[in-house]
Amino acid sequence: MCYNDIGDSMLPSKVIYKDKMYETVGFIKLNNGSFLILKNNDEIISIDLSKAQGLSLKLKFEVKEATKVELVLIEYITQALRNDIKNGKYKDKKSLMDDLASVNKYINTHPELLKNMKELDFKDDLVDKNILQLLSYFDEVMAPSPLNLDGITSFEIGDKDYIKFKDENGDVKILDDSHDNRNFVEQFENKQDESRSFQSNDGAQNALEIAKDTLKFEKKEVPLESTVLDDNLGNAIINQQPTLANDNILGNSEEKIFYNQSDDQIVTIEQNGDDVAIKEVGETKSVEEKAEDTTSKVIYPPYDEVTVTLLLFKGPDNLDVDLFINQYLNYLTVKQIDLLISNYILTPEQMNKLTEQRSIKEMAEKQVEDVKQMEKPKTLVLKKNDKAAFVDSLLLSFVVGLVWGIYLTFLIILLLS
Repeated sequence: MCYNDIGDSMLPSKVIYKDKMYETVGFIKLNNGSFLILKNNDEIISIDLSKAQGLSLKLKFEVKEATKVELVLIEYITQALRNDIKNGKYKDKKSLMDDLASVNKYINTHPELLKNMKELDFKDDLVDKNILQLLSYFDEVMAPSPLNLDGITSFEIGDKDYIKFKDENGDVKILDDSHDNRNFVEQFENKQDESRSFQSNDGAQNALEIAKDTLKFEKKEVPLESTVLDDNLGNAIINQQPTLANDNILGNSEEKIFYNQSDDQIVTIEQNGDDVAIKEVGETKSVEEKAEDTTSKVIYPPYDEVTVTLLLFKGPDNLDVDLFINQYLNYLTVKQIDLLISNYILTPEQMNKLTEQRSIKEMAEKQVEDVKQMEKPKTLVLKKNDKAAFVDSLLLSFVVGLVWGIYLTFLIILLLS
């Protein structure tokens, strides 16, 4: 291996592994083991630092050998990254590195996960016997915390951007978002990784806590006042939109933002001398910010027993069953087929394919077992009875001697003829 240390991080920027150059894209520290995550084009691998010979790093912790349970977790994470890359999740190297940094931070700020893993340290047999349950646990605990942004929108007035949300009392809040180039979805998702306070099981509550924290520490609030209708501007709004006259309108004349609480609508004004024009403001929702290409095809990785079992444990909502069966049918184990049949809603055609493949696999397994039984060497077992053992030995000597004598007599006759 060849290493080049980078700056203050003292981690290798590049690694030559098996005659191939890799870039370092991340680092993960566990209870014992510590791992480099490396990338070459779309290939992702992990390297246990304790196995990296000749590497001298000035780290603030002792490099120890990873335990079996830690190796399983790292392979779980590495395989998830491979799938994300194949599905086009990462637009550039930086987004991948940011994601890995978040994973490392998440692991090391969730003591319950590390504590549970520590219970399995040096218990390799137990890990091997419960590998599926372990992967299912990782799938649950490593799943991203929900983030429900349904009640949050962004909008633009002039050359300024804003974020709108409602607090726990239902009061609308407007944040000045002009100094951030990211859309609000990216901002909220990145902020969620920063603290466990934003990682509860309630997606809407997580979004609200992030919005409140952003308001308190990061962005300036645009205050809305109910007295706005007392001025000429408010009267102009009512004159152009009489239906608003009886509504409770909040506004900020300086920012030209007006909010109708009855229909949850933002409007603005364009003023030319005494002429005032009212315009509704379009708001962008999270689903529009995160619009996905629904025409893109799901890509599953090459067959690997652990990976495919992990995909099955994700459940029907996360699996294209027909594509999954067509791709993996010839490779599925009997246990994997049973998982599909027991936990998924299948069409008659899918069920026929699986039951037929199950029969083929069971027959093949039986044939392999039969061959193993036939190949077992016959072993001479001497009984504990000394006399019987002596008689058996004597009989064996006699038979061997008799056969050898017959063979020798036949050889002499052949030579004399």
